[in-house]
Amino acid sequence: MSERAMVPTKWLMRMRGAVKVILIAGAVNEILNSVFMYVAQRIDPELPPIAASVFSFATCALVGFWFQSDARRAYLFARDGGYIARVDTTNRAPHIAANCPKRWLVVLYIELKPGLVGL
Repeated sequence: MSERAMVPTKWLMRMRGAVKVILIAGAVNEILNSVFMYVAQRIDPELPPIAASVFSFATCALVGFWFQSDARRAYLFARDGGYIARVDTTNRAPHIAANCPKRWLVVLYIELKPGLVGL
């Protein structure tokens, strides 16, 4: 298997990271929106639908931004703690230590910004 086939392109990595953020933000948004609608209907049964739409949009955007910033903090912590091995000519894929805290967030951030590790 060639080296090029083992490491996805920057575009593919960014898309994979963006899809993960969208799916997680969408799932959290659905849960929060359901809770909001249940409580809001209890308080005011004639709540206009635009209120739910505004809440849903704002929640989705905030969860997406929060999730990305949490991934950034995890990456910076892993980088400063030495949990990420540098990419070189012999090893194009970055190595993230198995004992890295929040490893999946570090992987997500690298997928969102592959240029940070030399990909």
